[in-house]
Amino acid sequence: LTTPEVARAFLVPTATMAQRIVRAKKKIREARIPFRVPGPDELPERLPGVLQVVYSVFTEGYAASSGPRLQRLDLAEEAIRLARILRRLLPAERECAGLLALLLLVHARRDARTGPEGEPVLLEDQDRGRWDRPMIEEGRA
Repeated sequence: LTTPEVARAFLVPTATMAQRIVRAKKKIREARIPFRVPGPDELPERLPGVLQVVYSVFTEGYAASSGPRLQRLDLAEEAIRLARILRRLLPAERECAGLLALLLLVHARRDARTGPEGEPVLLEDQDRGRWDRPMIEEGRA
């Protein structure tokens, strides 16, 4: 995501988010925090933040905050890819399973959510025949 997209997700001005990112990078650099996969003892503390980021990326893909299109399928699909990885790595974590199910069930309607000119289509008016049935089944599993 770009800085403006992250700022919109957090409901703050772009300049504020840019400064937060600069400060966070500086803190990481000064503390010499290594870039690595956290150990098993660190996962419970870090998982909620990771899930929130994946959900935020999906949200921007589901309803793009800028640009000419309602949806950014690349972002939604990347979030689903990451959620699947988390589910595989942490099969006992119900939050991972729940997030993946949510993303799949929502994204299954992607083709029916917009009309021929890219305009939004309300749920009640969507052609359910355009919903992705295999994705719905995966989400319900």
